[in-house]
Amino acid sequence: MKGVTPMVRQYRGFTLVELLVVIAIIGILVTLLLPAVQAAREAARRIQCTNHVKQLALAMHNYHGVHSRLPPSGFFWKGPPAIPLGWESFAAAHTWIEALFPFLEEQAVYEQLDFNVKITQGRNPSVIDGLLIPKLLCPSDPDAGLFPNNREYWQYLNPAGESMGANYIPCVGPLELTFGTCAIPRYFPNFNCKRWAAPQGGYAGAIWDAEGPGMFTMGRIERKFKEVPDGLSKTFLLGETLPAYSTFHMYFISHYHVGSNNSPPNYHKVHPVCYSKTVRITTPFCPGHMASFKSEHPGGVTMAMSDGSVLFVDEHIDYHTWCVLGDRDSGTTVSVGSW
Repeated sequence: MKGVTPMVRQYRGFTLVELLVVIAIIGILVTLLLPAVQAAREAARRIQCTNHVKQLALAMHNYHGVHSRLPPSGFFWKGPPAIPLGWESFAAAHTWIEALFPFLEEQAVYEQLDFNVKITQGRNPSVIDGLLIPKLLCPSDPDAGLFPNNREYWQYLNPAGESMGANYIPCVGPLELTFGTCAIPRYFPNFNCKRWAAPQGGYAGAIWDAEGPGMFTMGRIERKFKEVPDGLSKTFLLGETLPAYSTFHMYFISHYHVGSNNSPPNYHKVHPVCYSKTVRITTPFCPGHMASFKSEHPGGVTMAMSDGSVLFVDEHIDYHTWCVLGDRDSGTTVSVGSW
């Protein structure tokens, strides 16, 4: 119609203040949700790590079922008799993880290894160098994977190449491993310092084929489940660690490829000498302190008991209780409910 002005809609946009408020609200929501997302991811990683520990514990039991004993931590190539006690009796020996390969669905890798020679000889370096087996790596460990072989002495590993760091290690109990590092700062008196000396004198602990309190030693001793007076459900079998903190924790490194629970769990968080991640290649003088069980899981560490059960042990567990759980014949048992 003539004389009628058409109605024009007017659209109002966001002001700068309103836009900033919306951005701020989104930022707050992200800040609130991010920890929950990270916690959910860590929970998933911890479940996966628990499954890895469980698989290893079951492999141990299956090995025991076939051989009526557990594998030794380090076993020796066939050929000339090894010196009973000495460097050549354990350097470059094959390890417990190799013995478990047939029980971990790694038969193909097992068959490639030559057990007639050292792990550093023949075709063995070509088998272990660059080998990655996901179920042997903890997903919460940012350093999990390959480490340069030259971070350790040449007698142990082929200097060239890289091989797997050990995220899971068997328990030798609460003993000093080497070099007079029995005394653990912040935890005195230590549970184990008065016993388990090596029979040849000098270094204390389960060096070579010396006896020890745990389910494993650092030598050729093969434990049986019946040799556990404290009970299988109350004695550690194996657990997790962070290989970046100890050069000895490599899957193919013979006798030191074990864990002592003389140090408390996650001791790397409080011991300043070994706190630095620079120990990925070389380490300060702390292998005895860092040979214990540790993880990047918040609040604790995953351990398998000798009956095959898997538990998450609080890093603030009573120190004496922690040590007793590593000793198969402590004479003092603790109940799971008391942790």
